[in-house]
Amino acid sequence: MPSDAPRPVPGSAPIRADERYRPSRDPQIIVLVLIVLGTFVVMFGGLGTGPPFGDDNSSDGPVFPVYDYDDEERPEPEAVSLSADRTVVDPGGTIEFSVRAGDTPVANATLQVGGRSVETDRNGTATVQLDTPGDYTARIVEPADDNTTVARLPLRVRRFSVSLSASASATTVVTDEAVRVAVTRADTDEAVTGRVVVGDGRSVQTNESGVATLSFDTAGGYELRVEKERTETERFESVRIPLSVERRHVGLDVTLSSERTRVDETVTATVTRADTGEPVNASLTVANESVWTGPDGVVPVELDTSGTYDVTAAAPQTDAVRFTDGATSLRVRPRLVGLDLAASRTAVPAGERVTFTVTRATTGEPVVGTVELFGTRYVADEDGELRVAFQVPGEVTAVARAPETPRERFLSDRVNLTVVGADYTVSELDAPATAARNGTVTVAATVTNEGNTRESETVTYRVGDTALATETVALDPNESTRVEFVVEGLGVPPGEYVQTVAVARDTAETGLTVTVNESTVWLPLAWETRSLPAGN
Repeated sequence: MPSDAPRPVPGSAPIRADERYRPSRDPQIIVLVLIVLGTFVVMFGGLGTGPPFGDDNSSDGPVFPVYDYDDEERPEPEAVSLSADRTVVDPGGTIEFSVRAGDTPVANATLQVGGRSVETDRNGTATVQLDTPGDYTARIVEPADDNTTVARLPLRVRRFSVSLSASASATTVVTDEAVRVAVTRADTDEAVTGRVVVGDGRSVQTNESGVATLSFDTAGGYELRVEKERTETERFESVRIPLSVERRHVGLDVTLSSERTRVDETVTATVTRADTGEPVNASLTVANESVWTGPDGVVPVELDTSGTYDVTAAAPQTDAVRFTDGATSLRVRPRLVGLDLAASRTAVPAGERVTFTVTRATTGEPVVGTVELFGTRYVADEDGELRVAFQVPGEVTAVARAPETPRERFLSDRVNLTVVGADYTVSELDAPATAARNGTVTVAATVTNEGNTRESETVTYRVGDTALATETVALDPNESTRVEFVVEGLGVPPGEYVQTVAVARDTAETGLTVTVNESTVWLPLAWETRSLPAGN
């Protein structure tokens, strides 16, 4: 036998020196295999034909972990799973649970949900009804005292659905107008403390009466969404309210630095909001011309013709307001232009002419105006000149005027002149009413020099158109004298006449009846050519 051959083991099959070692013929290995096979037979025989991993009549339930001994020398524990036909239900809904170890149902497993415990049936299923809203966890626990959780599954019972009811104090409002939204439960009409969400991102909480008050800065269509946060048992269905917000009307105020001005002078116009007084960039229209004020609401106004003008302001609408036109009035008067009246001389002998010239006081340009003398206006020519002869001595005031134009009003000017000369008047005529043909007539009158210088003048007595007597007088200014005429042999035919005493431009007259003188022979008037002397 070779020296390295294995020695025989007691109780084992002998090994020939010429044969190799074979485990299948080793008695120790055979014994170990038989023990393992026997153990499997005992285990499977003890389970019988009931449901796997549990017995319907056993109160102990399965023992976890559960091992799968199928063809495995060292079995691994099976994963226990908990599943349900649904994990979210409404209040009062039922959930059917299924407990499995691997692919095999587990009977008599303890399922705990919401403080309740149920056991699975032989199919590994259990049904639970959940009435109270909330979040739950379904658990499979060990039947031992420690209630170790083997598997779990989150569940949720929906909250009771409550519809909200909402009403607005108005569905059409204007900007900055408050609108009240009342929120109640649709089922009980109780006030709800919730919130009103506006489309622009704002949210307004209701008060304890379920009322929220809100307003809008800009116009447009809005949708109000009324909400309430859910409670442990209830969830609230939001409700929507359409709301139309229109631009509110805001008047414009137009103020002027002066309501009266003159042509070519500047007035400042200011346009503001009637509600806040803030300036407005508006279009200002005067005399059919428009100009924008700018952001400060201010613009200068200047007009080149006189009159009363309407000043109106208009502004484009904004997101919040629609402006109502503002208006005021502006009285524009012609600008004042001074006149200059010049006379060729200011001391004028009676009967001579004076040349007046009317010009602008500022530029000296001629003005086609008028010169008023003794209450009468005389029109100057295109060169502004007027020539006048003065007959009556005395003080004269000449006044220059010019008609007003749409642009200008002329200020009058005046100049004083003195007309130098005697001015005789006759008064206090004393004459007979009747006289006989070829008889004697005596006539007297008072002659006065009302002029401003001493000059001689002829006083004449007339009957009809026939001068019967004359006398020359020379009086100082304001001196008077009594002139008497004695006419002998009145040589006019019988009839009715006007007898006159005349001096210069003045006369005094009265009626005279000439009768027939029986003692004289009547001669034709044409025969008498001699002059009759005047007596004093």
